[in-house]
Amino acid sequence: MAALFISTSFAAQPGFWILLVRATAEAALVGGLADWFAITALFRQPLGLPIPHTAILPRNKDRIGEGLALFIERNFLSPDILRAKLRSIDPARLVADWLSAPANADAIARRLVRMLPHMVNAIDDRDFRAFIGEALGRHLAEVEMAPLLGRAITVLTANGFHETLLDRLLDFCREFLEEREEQLYTAAEAQRRRWWIPKAINRQIARAIIGGVKELLSKLREPGAPGRRNLLREIEQLAERLRTSPVYRARVEEAKLRLLEDAEVQAWLDSVWDDIRRVLLADLASPQSRIDHTVGAAICSLGHHLRADTAMRKRVNRTIEAMALEVVPWRSGLGQFLIEVVRQWDTSSFTNRIELVVGSDLQYIRINGTLVGGLVGCLLYLLSFALE
Repeated sequence: MAALFISTSFAAQPGFWILLVRATAEAALVGGLADWFAITALFRQPLGLPIPHTAILPRNKDRIGEGLALFIERNFLSPDILRAKLRSIDPARLVADWLSAPANADAIARRLVRMLPHMVNAIDDRDFRAFIGEALGRHLAEVEMAPLLGRAITVLTANGFHETLLDRLLDFCREFLEEREEQLYTAAEAQRRRWWIPKAINRQIARAIIGGVKELLSKLREPGAPGRRNLLREIEQLAERLRTSPVYRARVEEAKLRLLEDAEVQAWLDSVWDDIRRVLLADLASPQSRIDHTVGAAICSLGHHLRADTAMRKRVNRTIEAMALEVVPWRSGLGQFLIEVVRQWDTSSFTNRIELVVGSDLQYIRINGTLVGGLVGCLLYLLSFALE
């Protein structure tokens, strides 16, 4: 606009159109310079001159911090506004939608998995291992095992799963005998109690015993066989006795306490953390970490369930609302915290950061000021020309 104004000033006999362009350029130049001055005055002194009411942001940094803190305190942290805002956005639904996206769930899982090795190594301490062993042993000692075993057996029997387990156990026993049958015969021949008894007799006795055991296993494997029915009935009765019989409870507790007092068991309890730590670190170091995959799938599943369960979302929203409202009594403290933080900021850094954030918009303000000034200058010239 300056170049246009100067170039039109060199016209010897300017006509209407040249004068119109000159007036427009002159007004546009004034408008652009005025906006440049106004915007520059926000951040610094124009041309370094000590003009009053310039460098507004640096001079008023602390006052801006106080105003910001007061604005947040009154417009964001009042109970009614906070409650209404949380109820309008349904934060539980937003969280559920975000977590149910596999990419987001995997991203959270990866970050958690990256943190785990540092956490695991941070607690690699002998005292911590001893604490884990003692705590685990103390907890096992306090747990009454008999009713727990009884309930577990009841659940298995109710679903018929105990028959499957029994069949697996019988098959294992039969395979064990068949694979080691020759070793058992050899052991029977070697363990003769009388020198005058031939080895062949011992082998025949062992063969008869093993054959009888195989036959018994086969009978127990047959559905509906009397022996099988009696065994299954005994299992069901055992579950009932474990739950209700004081005698059985006392026996199980006595056996449990003897087991926990065993030196090898105590050594195993002390080494539990080492075993867990070794397995965790090995899996976390693997490119195909099962923990990573499991955590990601669990987070994604949590998001899907939360999105589908309206009642659960309402409970989560109530919890978030209650937690957020707990912050309200501290709002004056939060406001003071913001004021102190702004006061500690370096003035030049504070000003530069704000200018960088809004820099592109400031450029448009200068351009718009130039255009508006030029338009006003054009209209004023046309008005003055019409009045002459």
